[in-house]
Order: sequence, then structure tokens, then C-alpha cells
Amino acid sequence: MSQKISSEEFKSRLATMCAQGGGRGLPRNQRDQHILFKSITLTLDPAKPYTETELNLALGQWQTEVGQMIEIDHVSLRRHLVDAGFVSRDSAGLTYHVSADNWVDLFEPDVATIDPAAVIIEAQLDRERRKQEYLNQQNTD
Repeated sequence: MSQKISSEEFKSRLATMCAQGGGRGLPRNQRDQHILFKSITLTLDPAKPYTETELNLALGQWQTEVGQMIEIDHVSLRRHLVDAGFVSRDSAGLTYHVSADNWVDLFEPDVATIDPAAVIIEAQLDRERRKQEYLNQQNTD
């Protein structure tokens, strides 16, 4: 079994994938996929059953706030979440729930306290700060 994903790794990889450009579809690396899936479940209420429409809306909000650079539609994203065990669907396919038990061993406990949208905002601000520093340095040369 590989090492658990720490909060530092989670934030770093999430920022890289979602603020710098994730490309088409999900990342090939399964560890990165797990980080993306976990970032989605962190935006969901684990005690709430979601209808398909509600889950689609929540996935759309995640795509707007966090996964802007990940080119994947919400239907495929929902399917991947279910297939990977991060979200479960009832046998009738009417309600969805966050499935914490299936992936609790993948992450350090403090990952559960991370706000994925805040990670992306911080990464964007940091990138802009570095860009301004570079431009200022170019102007002084």
C-alpha cells in the first residue's frame, strides 16, 4: 500500500491540476484522480442524500470554483465518482451519497479540513504575484 496523501500533497497537486491546467478528461495518475475525487466530496454534505439533479448542480459548482481547468462534463464526472467508490448510488439510481468508508485509508485525516476552492484561489493569487514579480524584475533590468 502506498503512503497516504497528506494535506500538503493534496493542496499542491490540486493546485497544479486545477489552477495551472488539467487538460482533457481525468489525469492518468490514479493518485491524482483520487485527489480530484476527494476535492469534490469535500464540497458535498456527507449526511445528505443527493438526487441526480442536485449532484449535477454540485458538480457544476465544483467545476466553476475548483475544476475550471479540468475538461470533463458533469455526467462523466459523476460516473467516475461512482465507479471509484467516492459516491454511491442507490439500486434504483435515484439518490447519491458520499461514500467515506471506501477511501478513508487513502488520505491523512487533516485532508478532510481542506477547502478546495480556497486552495485554487490561493494558487491563482500566488501565480499572479509571481507574474507581477517577474514583470517588475524585467522592468528594472
